[in-house]
Amino acid sequence: MNLDKAYMHCRKIALGHYENFPVGSLLFPAKYRKYIYAIYAFARTADDIADSDELSSEEKLKLLNEMDLKLDRISENNTLDDEIFFALSDTVRTVGIPVQEFKNLLIAFRQDSHRQKYEEFDELIEYSRYSANPIGHLVLYVSGLKDEKLFRLSDYVCTALQLANFWQDVSVDLKMGRIYIPQSEMKKFNYCYELLNVRNENSDFIALIKYLVDRTRSIFSQGKELENFLKGRMKYEFRTMYRGGMIILDKIEKIEYRVISQRVNIGKAGKLNLLLKIFAKL
Repeated sequence: MNLDKAYMHCRKIALGHYENFPVGSLLFPAKYRKYIYAIYAFARTADDIADSDELSSEEKLKLLNEMDLKLDRISENNTLDDEIFFALSDTVRTVGIPVQEFKNLLIAFRQDSHRQKYEEFDELIEYSRYSANPIGHLVLYVSGLKDEKLFRLSDYVCTALQLANFWQDVSVDLKMGRIYIPQSEMKKFNYCYELLNVRNENSDFIALIKYLVDRTRSIFSQGKELENFLKGRMKYEFRTMYRGGMIILDKIEKIEYRVISQRVNIGKAGKLNLLLKIFAKL
């Protein structure tokens, strides 16, 4: 199998999902960008499986387990005939990424395939440990940064990004039967699943989402220091991610936390404006 063609395949997957592909990743030097494409193609493939309407939970788990076995083959330095995993294998060896980071992502995708509700806020933090934090680690690895302190700071930001995505997508997830607002937090505000299922945005719901947004801002702030340890394009990549997450929270506040009837979106114009703001700080 041709390695260049394998990376090109990953690139097509990444750029073919422009709306979801991290626009800041284009700030990476070209020689490193192919590794980001391989990482994204892997995550995109697993995400598509977990979110599929056409697959049963059992079928999803089977396909995700097959991806896990292919990761084992990478660990054993075996050759793979799958273009994504062929490129990913080269990325792992060249960059020096622990395969466990990819396995952690699969833990979250498996969870998505069968779990619909969460009881405690800490369960969301644990979910983010597998769904979001590995992405930050992978980006740091590609950038040649392997400091545990940087990983911890990155975890705060990635967890906050995951939470911001939850609050942004309440209406979307509800249609898929997923509820990421913890039941224990609902109870604090006299809200419940039954009200959520009938799309009731009463004052208790507004107060609940405001509380969750404020809590997410606080988690973001705990990772802001990471910028001080980054240089060059990596600093701008971080600013893009951080500011993008904060914009989502700002927009949720702007619609008065009515995330059931409205869904905030940065959009293409917003992404361009975001990049301009980032470069204005150069």
